[in-house]
Amino acid sequence: MTKLVMLLPILKFEELERRTAQECESIAREGVQVQVVSLEEGPASIECEYDVVAAEPGILRAVKDAEKSGADACMISCFGDPGIDAAREVAGIPIIGAAETSMHLASMLGQRFSIITVLPQVKPRMWNRARIYGLACKIASIRDIQMPVLELDKNWKKIEQRLFEESKTAIERDGAQVITLGCTGMVGMAASLQRDLWEASYRVPVIDPVHAMIKYAEGLIDMKLSYSRITYPLPPAKKR
Repeated sequence: MTKLVMLLPILKFEELERRTAQECESIAREGVQVQVVSLEEGPASIECEYDVVAAEPGILRAVKDAEKSGADACMISCFGDPGIDAAREVAGIPIIGAAETSMHLASMLGQRFSIITVLPQVKPRMWNRARIYGLACKIASIRDIQMPVLELDKNWKKIEQRLFEESKTAIERDGAQVITLGCTGMVGMAASLQRDLWEASYRVPVIDPVHAMIKYAEGLIDMKLSYSRITYPLPPAKKR
């Protein structure tokens, strides 16, 4: 049995945990178990750099706990990829980020892609991560639906409509050829968005970051690959 941990780097949010677990179960192949966990200490959501810093200590503890529990990989379920570099240093298992995985996948499915996220204030971090990943030149646009993370469960139809409108604009105005959701709180919405776009004659793929992370994790485990210790060396032993 392969064990994956899907880490929600926020305080416990039962409805999001439920939806995430449901999607993980539906996409993981037979023989792969996905455990969804949240932080004991940290922010209620991640929507700015202050939230990222508040989440990182809990992320590092959770990653260490995942490895000790026998997990084969740990996925950080936030499109800001908080704490990912430090987590890769402290862990001996693959630590997978939502933005990094989704952006690279999107870049292989078309020449230019757009990210549809929650709020304007999360965009600077996404651009910064895209530059780190060498993919900023492939981004047609980063658009938002003007909806806080903690509001995503309150009006599903309204969110679906906003996702469609922003995706349509990204395709028509910005030249996007691929769409990726830019918040893992939107888990489960990619399939309906892709269907709606195709029905409107916009035949573009739509990426769900949670799905992308699971499939990438399965592939790394199958190939017995993990992250370079030259890039992510073990932290030196010293007082901290």
